[in-house]
Amino acid sequence: MSVRIPRKSLSQINCAALTPFVLGPADEEDLERGIALFNGGKYWEAHEAWEEIWKRRPEDGRFFLQALIQLAAAYHQLEKKVYRGVLIHLKQTQERLRLFPSDYLRVDVSELLKTVDRSLSAIQSKRSLADVDWNGLEIATIQRA
Repeated sequence: MSVRIPRKSLSQINCAALTPFVLGPADEEDLERGIALFNGGKYWEAHEAWEEIWKRRPEDGRFFLQALIQLAAAYHQLEKKVYRGVLIHLKQTQERLRLFPSDYLRVDVSELLKTVDRSLSAIQSKRSLADVDWNGLEIATIQRA
């Protein structure tokens, strides 16, 4: 029988208490594999790698993993030309990344967030999703801090 971790909304997260959880060897391997896949444009596969960590982690730490997973989902949706999905996932990514310090789990969160912010600005500056230059949308890369 598995133990279900209670869910929290973003507003219930104590940002002062968000310290990096300790990555075990399997977690570190999945994080690195996910980053390599993501930076190689294999967004669905990156999502799957990070989801493995997400399943093993406590709820508050999972919000960071959710941000990475949602960013991968945004770019997967971009490849499929599901533009509303891109917008929704980018917004969710932005909300979650803002909760974390600039180098959470040795990921350069500040640079990642800047790219997401620029992408959302480019999308939201247009009258409609049909007016967005989706081919010109900046694609983030994940760097370790």
